[in-house]
Amino acid sequence: MYHCAQGLHNIRKVSYRSSKHIRKFMLEKGKQVELTIESLAPGGEGVSKDFAIPIFINKAAPGDRLLVEIYDNRRTFAKASLVKVVEPSQDRVEAQCKLFKVCGGCQWMHLSYEAQLLRKKAIIEQALRHIGGEEISNLCREVIGSTIPSQLQFAYRNKVNLPVRNPNHSKRILAGYFETNSHKLVNIKHCPIQPSLLDEVLEQIKELAEKYEFNAYDETTGKGLLRHIQMRFSEAHKNVLVTLIVNGSSDKSPPRLKKLADDLMSQNESVVGVCINFNQLKGNRILAEETICLAGKPYIEEVLRTNEPDFPDLLKQGLTFQLSPTSFFQINTSQAVTLLELITAEIRTYLKQNNLKDGANNITVLDAYAGVGSIALWLSPFVAEVLAVEDNADAVKDGMRNVSLNGIENIQFHQSKVEDFLPSLLKEGKSVPIVVLDPPRQGLNPTVIDSIRALSPDMIIYVSCNPVTLSRDLRLILASSGYKVEKIIPVDLFPQTYHVESVTVIKKTI
Repeated sequence: MYHCAQGLHNIRKVSYRSSKHIRKFMLEKGKQVELTIESLAPGGEGVSKDFAIPIFINKAAPGDRLLVEIYDNRRTFAKASLVKVVEPSQDRVEAQCKLFKVCGGCQWMHLSYEAQLLRKKAIIEQALRHIGGEEISNLCREVIGSTIPSQLQFAYRNKVNLPVRNPNHSKRILAGYFETNSHKLVNIKHCPIQPSLLDEVLEQIKELAEKYEFNAYDETTGKGLLRHIQMRFSEAHKNVLVTLIVNGSSDKSPPRLKKLADDLMSQNESVVGVCINFNQLKGNRILAEETICLAGKPYIEEVLRTNEPDFPDLLKQGLTFQLSPTSFFQINTSQAVTLLELITAEIRTYLKQNNLKDGANNITVLDAYAGVGSIALWLSPFVAEVLAVEDNADAVKDGMRNVSLNGIENIQFHQSKVEDFLPSLLKEGKSVPIVVLDPPRQGLNPTVIDSIRALSPDMIIYVSCNPVTLSRDLRLILASSGYKVEKIIPVDLFPQTYHVESVTVIKKTI
């Protein structure tokens, strides 16, 4: 027995030394190695486990045999850049963008759309396993559905924020996305995932910025005027709201900003307004607090409507939303409707199970993190009352305007942090059988989860844009008996990228 144990010890020593040897000599920076991609990480990179540690490679597909060059070697992982596709995966396709190899705006344009949908579901499963834990993963494995595809795989993006640069200290204006793992700007003239009208308007803005000698903001020196170009596109009306983010203040706004705004609107009748956002903050925050309108309207109008024949007339005719430069709205308009229809289906099922009809006069829905009210407005015909809670003052202002614009009377907007509002609701003893959560990427504050469990709704609908924080929050929500996950529905709002939205339905069991 001693000799066997000693032999096993020696094997382990050899394996350990072998692993260190491989990492030291095969995975040094600048070394080229050939490997096979096994899977995709939640951040979109391909993962190879051919060596002692996992190696992450951008623009890779599961099943690819690749020649790569190591550029970062850590104790527990390495990163490499793609040199050559030795043998392509069956999931690999030709990217529909000439700049895809360098641009960091999209990560998965080299994958077939069917493969993208499968991998997005896998990312949720992986997060549930690694973050939620084995117990949560087992509870949820059987209830995760297939990813619902986007109606548009290209030209779907209704808002872009593009950083601006001057190349080599020239007066040319470049705008686009950064290279992958870099702060080097890729100048965009045509982007396949945004409507072609945005390509057209962007080129006009660049030309006018050069005409009026706008210099681009330099992050190093803090000097320069033009920081970002924002464009919002209305799918319903096929027009654009432009916002220029500038380094300055409104009291010292240069007159040439107004000239650019007037020229742009006279050149392109599809531009409904030009706004200026003043941002003197250091760092990568895009929008600051102060925005003014220089020409046209300070908002764009979008319409969300359903084709479902048994939905109320209000939703078949369409809800109108006025969106300002700072408004949050789903990036994919048609798929936003899909998301709302999924939420509605769950609420109607609940009503039916409780022998209630649409517009039930004793049902209150809480819409937490309500934004401009898209979920609240959409659900208003189905229940007696919607409590919309949102911290951002501008979003609440937009939301209340949208409520009035659509003639809806059963929505109450509350400007408050969700973690502050829920205790007051508990103190009132108000019954809220349905809670809809649509938090930002960082997920839920633990005090919010405690308050929701104390509120004890019959159903929680959790809309998430981040599988990692969703998995963490589910672990906390399900920490004690009383709730179960009934279904998780992945929804693709971001084709050609690794991002995935999901709708999780959580039901009370006792």
